[in-house]
Amino acid sequence: MSDWDFTGLSADEARVFRQAIKVGDDLHWRFGERSTDFILRNYLTLAEIGRLEVSWLTTYLHTSHFEHIGFEKLKSIFDTCDRTRLQELSVPVRNGISTERISLFRGCAGPAHTRGMSWTTSLDKAIYYATWHREWHLEHGQAGEVTVYAATVCLGDVYCRLDHNEDEFLVVPDSVWRIEVPASEFRLNRPRH
Repeated sequence: MSDWDFTGLSADEARVFRQAIKVGDDLHWRFGERSTDFILRNYLTLAEIGRLEVSWLTTYLHTSHFEHIGFEKLKSIFDTCDRTRLQELSVPVRNGISTERISLFRGCAGPAHTRGMSWTTSLDKAIYYATWHREWHLEHGQAGEVTVYAATVCLGDVYCRLDHNEDEFLVVPDSVWRIEVPASEFRLNRPRH
């Protein structure tokens, strides 16, 4: 394991990371947020030895904001992953779906809306996430508008499907459009049915 970038880690920490990789540990579960930068620097090497998917999927699932990473880097990491392996680690993409194409929604907020990979089948959840992200941006001194985007995607284009907080599809749609949602709907205390 000589191609690793252990920047910011002590010799002891690097040794522990090497051991965790050797035995196939999920780096995020083992090291928490400390693993994120390591994975970002080493995702190509992790992919070469078949250790990227487990750690990256957990890291992605437990990270709230990716502004510091950027969309192109996120997409590059997912493109490097073995899609079959990602899908083995997640909910079957076609589970409960009888069509080849599905409609998805994504809630966004902040000073700039960038393309993202997390999409939901629930318009209600997309509205909630737009509101949640607005609150996060306001706490960090950034204003911006809230909106919801829609897309229709082929199931074959989906990287994987998660069910952490809701049905979430990781995909890069070819085309997205903004949908009109009344301002009064953007609130965190949305009714739960």
